[in-house]
Amino acid sequence: MEEIEILNPFGFGRASKVMDENRKPAEWWIDYIQFNEVVSENEFYILFEDGFLIKKGRSKFKSSQYLKGDRFKSFKECHEFTF
Repeated sequence: MEEIEILNPFGFGRASKVMDENRKPAEWWIDYIQFNEVVSENEFYILFEDGFLIKKGRSKFKSSQYLKGDRFKSFKECHEFTF
């Protein structure tokens, strides 16, 4: 069995699986972040401690939001309203 190396955009830690945020409903992410810690995050990706690398979709912070003066919200903050 061939092992595939997943490129990690953060340059540290290990990404063992990758998924687009939009592939799961918001409720699923709310449950997931209750039990898994974020190791690193930027406008495009989130890396969790278990190696789950998420490509942001719904929670993506667009460059135009910086120009409007909006503040970057973390993945957890985007899904926090439901806690």
